[in-house]
Amino acid sequence: MLAKNDGKEFSNYQFPFLIYIYGVDNTILQGYIKNVSERIPDEDLPLLASCAKYIHVKKGEALVKEGELCRSFFLVEKGYLRTWFNKDGVEINLDFTFEGQFTTSRKSIKNHTPSEVTIEAGEKTSVWIFDLDSINNEFGAHPQIVLFIRRLVVHILMMSEEHSDLFKLYTPTERYQYIEKNNPALLQRISLSQIASYLGVTRETLSRIRAKNH
Repeated sequence: MLAKNDGKEFSNYQFPFLIYIYGVDNTILQGYIKNVSERIPDEDLPLLASCAKYIHVKKGEALVKEGELCRSFFLVEKGYLRTWFNKDGVEINLDFTFEGQFTTSRKSIKNHTPSEVTIEAGEKTSVWIFDLDSINNEFGAHPQIVLFIRRLVVHILMMSEEHSDLFKLYTPTERYQYIEKNNPALLQRISLSQIASYLGVTRETLSRIRAKNH
């Protein structure tokens, strides 16, 4: 099954439930691409933007499921994505990706192994997909594309390291305070139960932490 995007054909096998949007203005996308690296020349932005497919995802629908091979990077334009890990039947939230942010299943895309995590829409979400297989087939001859993907990998790894340090260096209360200061959207848009899972505490503990900070 194929879906067309601006006159080009893309395989719809990996995301069979998704609807591709036609004639989408990618000006916002170009700005997000520029955020990955300020060194990207403006004249390369239209080419880089043409690599992406724009889709809408319903709440709860997964872009990547545990056990699947991930070959794509996802950029949220509207809504958010939730990355979670199944630990003995319990969903452990690992990350929330909001507007203008990229995400992927890092180990899967790096090691070509089945994903250990699920990435799904936390609400109705609009996403740009950079599929590596499609990019290699259609744009492999463009060095600008290869360089952008490398910078994107570094960008995502840096964000991941920041998240990892949050759990290595801070107490649950300090984690909450850090998020309150640096990522207030998470506290405004995510339920207490989801935030508690993300911080590695119970909902009751999170309620006590919130009460002390307000």
